[in-house]
Amino acid sequence: MTTPPDPESPEHWFAEGLRCFHQPDGVRAVAAFERVVALDPGFHTPDGDTAHFYLGKICEVEGRLEEAAAHYTRALALIPRDEESLIGRGACQTVLRRHHEAVRDFKGVLGIPQAARRVAPGPIYYAIAENYRQLGEWAQALEWGRKALAEDPRNRRHMELVAEMRRRLAAPPVSRS
Repeated sequence: MTTPPDPESPEHWFAEGLRCFHQPDGVRAVAAFERVVALDPGFHTPDGDTAHFYLGKICEVEGRLEEAAAHYTRALALIPRDEESLIGRGACQTVLRRHHEAVRDFKGVLGIPQAARRVAPGPIYYAIAENYRQLGEWAQALEWGRKALAEDPRNRRHMELVAEMRRRLAAPPVSRS
């Protein structure tokens, strides 16, 4: 029989935050996760979960992307190779049009050994390609788009991105006179 955590411990409040997060009761989850951070700013579970990750997720869903990115950054300060925080922050950076930062985060996910990753590489390749497309870096977008397409050859978005990049690279440069 396990002893329940002390009701004033970060473990207790983290468990409460998770319970509320999965109900979903965002207001109570935020209150519980903020309590964790107040009690122990460096708290993380043995599995590498942090209150900042969940606060980031809630902020992201609510459209508060700057705040979400800040929470993901704090989570990454605690667990530097946290796949989900890298993906979350990369997604926020993409929407905030910080494409170089997004690419760095998504490439960070690929830097995690494949056996330790939960996400297949295809969606990550596509996210990198899309960010390069937004930057107008067609050759990079094509390279990463091809990788995404190789992972999922029937994915229409991957096919369209690769076809668009091929067209853009084949087109003569536009004169600006």
